[in-house]
Amino acid sequence: MALQLDLSLKQQLKLSPQMIQSFELMALPLTELQAKIQTAIETNPTLEIPESGEYSLDSVPDYDSRKDHDDYDEGTFGYDAEASDRAQSFLENTLTTKETLQEHLLGQLGCVPLSDIEYQTGEALISNTDANGFFRDDPSTFLKPEQLPCKDKVISIIQSLDPPGVGVTDWKQSLILQAKLKHLKPEELSVFSELVSHWLETLRSGKTEQVAKHLNVDVEELDALYAFLKTLTPFPGQGFASGPDQYVVPDLSIHQKDGKLVMEMNRDAIPTLTINPEYRHMADNVDDKRTKQYIKEQISQANQLITQIDMRSETLRKVAQVLLLEQSEYFLKGPKHLKPLTQKEVAERIGVHETTVSRIANAKYIDTDWGIIPVKSLFSNAVGDGGQSKNSVKEIIRDIIMGNQSGKALSDQKISDILQKEKNIKVARRTVAKYRGELNIDSSFVRGS
Repeated sequence: MALQLDLSLKQQLKLSPQMIQSFELMALPLTELQAKIQTAIETNPTLEIPESGEYSLDSVPDYDSRKDHDDYDEGTFGYDAEASDRAQSFLENTLTTKETLQEHLLGQLGCVPLSDIEYQTGEALISNTDANGFFRDDPSTFLKPEQLPCKDKVISIIQSLDPPGVGVTDWKQSLILQAKLKHLKPEELSVFSELVSHWLETLRSGKTEQVAKHLNVDVEELDALYAFLKTLTPFPGQGFASGPDQYVVPDLSIHQKDGKLVMEMNRDAIPTLTINPEYRHMADNVDDKRTKQYIKEQISQANQLITQIDMRSETLRKVAQVLLLEQSEYFLKGPKHLKPLTQKEVAERIGVHETTVSRIANAKYIDTDWGIIPVKSLFSNAVGDGGQSKNSVKEIIRDIIMGNQSGKALSDQKISDILQKEKNIKVARRTVAKYRGELNIDSSFVRGS
């Protein structure tokens, strides 16, 4: 067999670690970015918050061509307080953690007398529960063979822990378990289980007599069971953290002021970061090679973080400017006036890739006269002939349902007819059903006739 050498030429794109970090930081919500900055300040001695500093939008490229627009104004932001006060305030207001449901359950499990294999089984079971205390998968699929014999015993122990209702597969089983733990009588528990498993939707629609007949109980007894059900929680883990507390902190605001739309960046959320000049001097003059290398590495990392934060802020500002111009009707008149606008269109306007707009819009919020809204909610595809956005049509559907005074719930087909006849919006019945579901509005059958 002869050896053969083939030459080929191809293009290959490789992302540097710095570029990957930049993409990740751009997608971070403000609270997580604050935590990242806090960690950097605590671990990198070359980073500091200067005593004074101002940021002028006049220094941003292409800003002059937009700042005189008649419909909006944009505030500058800076830091005029003492550096020590600002740094202290920033560090005090970053995220703190509280006990998660899994930590709460594991703490209780440690107080139960168990053998080593039973405790290990309990750890595996609890570690595979979600934030509500429900098993993500069948325990038999992730437990080790030696743990299977004690599976049922340990699950029973977990189900007896606080909060009641954990250690099951879904919210229906959780409600039934909670009823059992409250020592409901066997015959009442049987009826309650049947009600939760099969008849809740029918009961919600107001068909009490029909449900009572199927369950072979009196209406009064059914009402009592339903009232008891309302005292339980279908998701017992909601009172615990799933990780660090996440607060919705707007990255910018757009409000009407003196007849104009004014956009302001959140000047208090992110401090100005600089390199301590003393470390720059040490990097040039220190004799010890290891010390010099360490300082230079820390300065390099600090410079990368500062550049990435600036890139994030600048990209967000450019995207927000386009949103302000294109969705001015929304900011002035409300959600029903949202225009069709895609991330691709915005990317073309500011000269970046569509994925960059997607990253910068992820988990970012704007404070508006209509509430704090996600940046992503301002992007919407066109519906019908292209004159209305999907989100605006959903708001119109909500208004039609809520404003119905006919005494009879409107069907999806009827809503579709009203949209076409009164609003000149052509939307199919199945599309109305889809939008209604996204609005968390029940069908006309459940809403009642």
